[in-house]
Amino acid sequence: MQSSEIETGTVLKTEGTKALVITNKSKSCKECGKAQAGICGKSGSGMVLKVENAIGAERGDTVELGLEKTAHVKGYLITFIFPVIALFIAAYAGHLISQLTGVKYLDVTAGLSGLVLAILYAFRKISRLDKSTQLHITRILSGSSEYGVGSCAEEIDYLHAFNRGN
Repeated sequence: MQSSEIETGTVLKTEGTKALVITNKSKSCKECGKAQAGICGKSGSGMVLKVENAIGAERGDTVELGLEKTAHVKGYLITFIFPVIALFIAAYAGHLISQLTGVKYLDVTAGLSGLVLAILYAFRKISRLDKSTQLHITRILSGSSEYGVGSCAEEIDYLHAFNRGN
C-alpha cells in the first residue's frame, strides 16, 4: 500500500516537535490532481508543509515524509471498499423488498441510492481523516547542508527568499 515514490523535502525551520518542510516534487506529486489543475504548479519547488518532527530533524536536512499506515488503510477502506459493499447490500435489500411488494427494478434503484449515499458519506469521512492526519518525518536522508539534495533552481531561489525573511 506504500507509494513507490518517496516523498522528500528540505527542512526550512523547526518549532518544537513540528517542522516547516518544503517538498521536493516527486513523480506522484506531479501527477496529483492539484498539480494537473495548475494549483501548485507541475515543476520547481514544492509545497511548504508543517509536519511532525519526532525524530529531531534540523534546518537544512533533507528528509523523507510519510503518513501512518493506519491512515492509508482507513483511506482505502472508506474510499473503495465501503461504497462497493453498500452497493451490494442496498441492491440485495431492494431485491428482497421488490419480491415482497411486486415492484419491479427496486433492486437497481436501491443499489444506486445506497452507492450514492455511501460515496457522500465516504467524502465526509475522508475529509475528516484528512484534517486529523498529519504528515511526519520518517527519516533523515542527508544531514544539514545549505539546500539539500535534488534542489532545483526555483527551489534554491525560494529558499534564499525564505531565509532572508527569518
